[in-house]
Amino acid sequence: MATQIALALTEIAKPLTKITIPIPEPKEHELLIKISYAGITPLDQKLRDYNVFNIGSNLPAILAFDLVGEVVKTGPNTSVFPVGSKVFSQALFSIANNLSGGFQEYTLIDERYTALVPKNISEADAAIFPINAFTSASALFTGEGINGGFGFPFPGTPESKTFDYKSITIVIIGGGTACGKFAVQFARIAGIGRIIVTASLDSEAELRSYGATHILDRKASDLAVQVKALVGDDLLYLYDTFNRGDHTFGVSLLSTSKKGTLLHLIPGQVDEKIAAQKKAGFEERQLFGVSKIHPDLAVLFWKVFPEWVEKGEVKVIRPYKVIEGLDADKINAALDGHRDGVFDRWNVRI
Repeated sequence: MATQIALALTEIAKPLTKITIPIPEPKEHELLIKISYAGITPLDQKLRDYNVFNIGSNLPAILAFDLVGEVVKTGPNTSVFPVGSKVFSQALFSIANNLSGGFQEYTLIDERYTALVPKNISEADAAIFPINAFTSASALFTGEGINGGFGFPFPGTPESKTFDYKSITIVIIGGGTACGKFAVQFARIAGIGRIIVTASLDSEAELRSYGATHILDRKASDLAVQVKALVGDDLLYLYDTFNRGDHTFGVSLLSTSKKGTLLHLIPGQVDEKIAAQKKAGFEERQLFGVSKIHPDLAVLFWKVFPEWVEKGEVKVIRPYKVIEGLDADKINAALDGHRDGVFDRWNVRI
């Protein structure tokens, strides 16, 4: 069996190290791709250092789930992407199947959750999309459930024709993150009336160009007062892309008289006194931006999202930096940066 070099997580809270693993064979609906770029996201650092999703129960594991590459082999019952296609997709990651990430030369992807790289962007550009964009799409356009979002109809569907998007107010904490920037753009495309964002004011012009209607300084000492001045006691939809471990601030902004929803990316606690103030209760859900968890959305997303990119309705998030090859020192340093609050965006050219 042919083998390849991979950069793997072999021990929690330790640097990734190089290992040798087999090149996999594609099964039904699967494509084997030669990876050209793999995107590094904050999730990779959390998996490496904090054992998120209990990834340490089945090591080694290969991280980096934003994938761009060329199809080199197709499995049975695949018909959409012939050999030679340049595609972007999400890794087929699970705790049971944790060797599918992008820090290797070849990996498998699911053709149902894959798209051609749009003609107006580079392969490196496309590596920013799969996890971040789908996560924020799931925040807006999936319904209730353990990992569900706000449940707004996906733009262009029959349900969207009669839905009153303009009456909706959404608050996005962490508008300067990749997930935040995609959420703003999707909210604008849908036609949501008020898109209130907390972010560094250095990002104000960019976020307004994406569609944010209000940008509030995330460092302001009276940030909660500013948000409340805009939403009163009527906030039902809050998406927190930033806070780790403590979701009290987000819950504090939700309505007390109506049942609101807080969506977040990282598990956390809520102060009991603040929670008790929400007389109508509230929903709190952690998002998992994985296509196979939301197959109905995924079918729509992977068809329509590339069209949005080609039309310029969704912009590539720049700048980003590129690491050449599976350089363990540089990749670990990039992950350390996410841990230490340095929010550079990195792609790895495999």
